[in-house]
Amino acid sequence: MLIREYEANSLKECLTQIRNELGPEAIILDTRKARKGGLLGIGAREIVRVVAATGLVPREEVEAKSLASNPSKAEGNITETAGATSAAAARAYRTIAAVANNNEDKQTAQNRSATATKTRPSSTVSTPSLLSNSHAEERLPASTPRARRTTAATNTPLVEPAAETTATNSAKKTSIPSTQRIGELEQALAEIREALDTLQQQQKLAQEQTVTAVVSALAPVVAPTAPTPLVLPACPELYQKLLEIGVDEALARDLVENLPDVSRWSEQARLPMALSALSDLIARRIPIAAPLAPTPGQLTTVVFIGPTGVGKTTTIAKLAARFALLEHKRVALLTVDTYRIAAVEQLKTYGQIMDIPVRVAYDQSEAVAAVRECADYDLLLIDTAGRSQKNTMQVGELKSLIDRLNTKSYLVLSACMKERDMLEAVERFSKARVDNLIFTKLDETDSRGSLLNVLDKTGVPLAYITTGQKVPEDIEAADGRRFAHLLLEEGC
Repeated sequence: MLIREYEANSLKECLTQIRNELGPEAIILDTRKARKGGLLGIGAREIVRVVAATGLVPREEVEAKSLASNPSKAEGNITETAGATSAAAARAYRTIAAVANNNEDKQTAQNRSATATKTRPSSTVSTPSLLSNSHAEERLPASTPRARRTTAATNTPLVEPAAETTATNSAKKTSIPSTQRIGELEQALAEIREALDTLQQQQKLAQEQTVTAVVSALAPVVAPTAPTPLVLPACPELYQKLLEIGVDEALARDLVENLPDVSRWSEQARLPMALSALSDLIARRIPIAAPLAPTPGQLTTVVFIGPTGVGKTTTIAKLAARFALLEHKRVALLTVDTYRIAAVEQLKTYGQIMDIPVRVAYDQSEAVAAVRECADYDLLLIDTAGRSQKNTMQVGELKSLIDRLNTKSYLVLSACMKERDMLEAVERFSKARVDNLIFTKLDETDSRGSLLNVLDKTGVPLAYITTGQKVPEDIEAADGRRFAHLLLEEGC
């Protein structure tokens, strides 16, 4: 008896494998679907597993008892015995549920035997008998597979020649009781069940081993690693200070971890030297824009945009005073802020004090004409109304104005704004155009770390900073070391 398990993507492929290896007489014992492959059941594909066997037909020798004195009774006994034996075999094979087609062959063989017996003359009747498996195998050709020979020997009742099957020889033979054949089939079924149980246990063990191996392989990957030290042991004060002023934790960690080894310095010089090194790191990290440098006789136009209340008009007045009074440039002012009450009067007041012309434009066409009128000036500073970065229509109007004037744009942001609002303003106003940034009101907050975060995340260069209300003193061109000093030192 040979039991094998096959698996493939479909039942048809399994049957092909069984037919090629075990022959067409193989018996299907079990068929089921399963999932294979993937990682912990994810991505597994569906397969078919089939358990098949060959050589399961038990040996039998059914011989009819024939009475020499009553051939007709002997013939009836033989037919009855063969029928009982075949019925018992059919019940046993139906339990296996894999060889139902053999029952039809057995029934056909019985009919042939009965027909052959009835057509013979009563005087020369020879008693048919079912040959045992061993006798049938000896009569089949050697080229026939064993499984096929066994099945043929069991299912096909062969009629012996009349000369060899006399009533006297048939009477001497004894038939094996049908209960003995049923017992042999039950024993075969028990062996099949035991083999199936063994296969299931082996498969379960193999699956458990596979899962264990996968988990073991992944364990080093998902295992928690020791946390990386956030700061150097010698300067935890700097890391804490960066967090206090609002610098992002990741950025603060990166800055402190890139400091040189301060353990070589003396204890008194360790913190001041580390602070100076940190200032250098910040200065090199932030992007800085070149300050305005108007060329005499060539008009430079700059437009200032931003949310409401960030100090655009005051910043314009400071820059105008610096270039007109200190650098003696020809400066003109233009405002398109006709929405805010007294905005025009405020800018005109600055212009009168500094003796600088101020023009007002109520639409884009007037703004274009005003720029054309100022062609002989060195610098034209354009003030716009405060716009909410959340108002898409107003941002679109600014984009149209900047495109028509073909000018650079400075986005003005207050240091008192929330970091999230500043990042949103940069993103939304960038749809219009943002060339440089100006941070105002640094004197009104101690949480200046958000300014460093905005510069580091957006990458937009910083052009100017303002540190008070005085005109024109409280405005500075951006400088990396100065900006780092304002971040780390208290006051301005």
